[in-house]
Amino acid sequence: MASDRLMVSGIDVHVVRKDIKNLHIGVYPPDGRVRVAAPARMSDSAIRAAVVTRLHWVKSQRDRLAQAP
Repeated sequence: MASDRLMVSGIDVHVVRKDIKNLHIGVYPPDGRVRVAAPARMSDSAIRAAVVTRLHWVKSQRDRLAQAP
């Protein structure tokens, strides 16, 4: 299992490459950390494109976490 970091539109994305079939994006408390679990053979550019297409969702989740008590 390999681990990388990508910067996507000013957001630091922690990428974990695994032996899986589909890409999964998660936003985690308390600080809105973004983690992507990606198939081992997926390129950085494909991962970046997937995060960009879901950027609105990622930002809304981070805003929701920032407003939580």
